[in-house]
Amino acid sequence: MQRLFYILFFINIINCNAQQLPQLSLHTFDYTVFNPAANGTKPNSEVMLHHRSQWAGFSNAPRTQVLMYNGKTNETMGIGGNIMNDITGPTRRLSASFAYNYKIKFETFKLSIGLAAGIMQYGIDGNKITLHENTDQAIAEHTSIKSIRPNVDFGTFLYTDKFSAGISIMQLLANKIKFKDDIINPEVKLANHFYITSCYKIDLNEKIKIQPSFMVGGAFGTPLILDLGLKAEFQEKITAGLSYRTNDAIVILAGVKIKNLFTIAYAYDFVISKLRKYNSGSHDIILAFDIISKKDIKPAML
Repeated sequence: MQRLFYILFFINIINCNAQQLPQLSLHTFDYTVFNPAANGTKPNSEVMLHHRSQWAGFSNAPRTQVLMYNGKTNETMGIGGNIMNDITGPTRRLSASFAYNYKIKFETFKLSIGLAAGIMQYGIDGNKITLHENTDQAIAEHTSIKSIRPNVDFGTFLYTDKFSAGISIMQLLANKIKFKDDIINPEVKLANHFYITSCYKIDLNEKIKIQPSFMVGGAFGTPLILDLGLKAEFQEKITAGLSYRTNDAIVILAGVKIKNLFTIAYAYDFVISKLRKYNSGSHDIILAFDIISKKDIKPAML
């Protein structure tokens, strides 16, 4: 089963515009990884570490780590950046990007326009490929190859205290990654990805808020991925929620904010696709730290 999975996955990324960016079940905690315009739209700057282990129990299944900075410089500008390590079977994507966005204030909402630029290293580890027929010229066993390319992402993000909506196009350059090797010369095309997101906060009372949300997107030319979610917040400290991702998983999530500085959140995916027979689900975890500016620190009461 594992050999078949690697072969099908590798042929897929070489020959078609497959889904190339990771799925993150906790995306409602931070949209910046999918939309550079979302940087600086939170009340405070933030540093976040996001880890995802997909299809637990499946050997060499997808794993993703993202270190993000979401920076609020002033009321009109935001900056951010991330370092991402994404591994799926024999392939690895290591990228770093810097984002800048400009915010336009209207009477009832703000509109942020953002651009991110960076580099990525795409690699294939032939030591993780075992072929039934070793004469395939598209794939080589025990051969590791890497290529580095620039990358650009673009997005817009409209938001208020209660509502947000964003549209982004990732991998805007649609670069072709060409590997030069003595044995093979495969080529991987980085497909354009688009994402449309929206969420709305509803105050049930002074202590409880609920937040319906959705995300739709994926690579152009592939079936759309729709994520519908609903989470509840208690006193803006404790979060719990559910979401459904089409043809993939049902997700439960929970989070807690400690001393208004630290956030810990966890999500578990109950896989509902045919792959459910071969894994025990997927795990997302977030560790975040709010950077409070001096002007926002209230003096101690005497």
